[in-house]
Amino acid sequence: MPRLFVMRHAKSSWAVPGARDFDRELNDRGWFDLEKISKEIKTREYFPEEILCSPSERTRQTLQGIQEVLPESVKVSYPNQLYSSGLSEYLELIQDIEGDHPLMIIGHNPMCGALAAALPKPDSDYPVDEIAYKYPTATIAVIDFDCTSWADIEKGKGNLQNCVMPKSL
Repeated sequence: MPRLFVMRHAKSSWAVPGARDFDRELNDRGWFDLEKISKEIKTREYFPEEILCSPSERTRQTLQGIQEVLPESVKVSYPNQLYSSGLSEYLELIQDIEGDHPLMIIGHNPMCGALAAALPKPDSDYPVDEIAYKYPTATIAVIDFDCTSWADIEKGKGNLQNCVMPKSL
């Protein structure tokens, strides 16, 4: 049964005039939130076998901030589509993954929030409406699917098991 972890990058600095948005780095609160989220990942054993991470600096730093609690064998790739694509492109990336192993997306809003709200059934274990409105930085949604491969997942068919927000830890 596929399990998807949808993680929005941690809190970043505001853009500096003349600097590219792509190069924005995490701020102190972002790094602090990642310490809390890392403990939760380890405690709950939210371990992906594969990570699709946006290639931007703040998403790479988010991955760096949680990497110490992840298995060393985790496969990581940096598809460009996660930086500026829409919901359908995020979904296509996931559906192109072979197998049904645990998968993590580290990306940006509004797409992480849109993905986390679009995939679960309305009657999921965790209230979907709580994430449909706001998806804070460093949040991780945990969505399970009752199917045999990533190619079979569809909007509205997952079960939102949990949504971990740094503010609640």
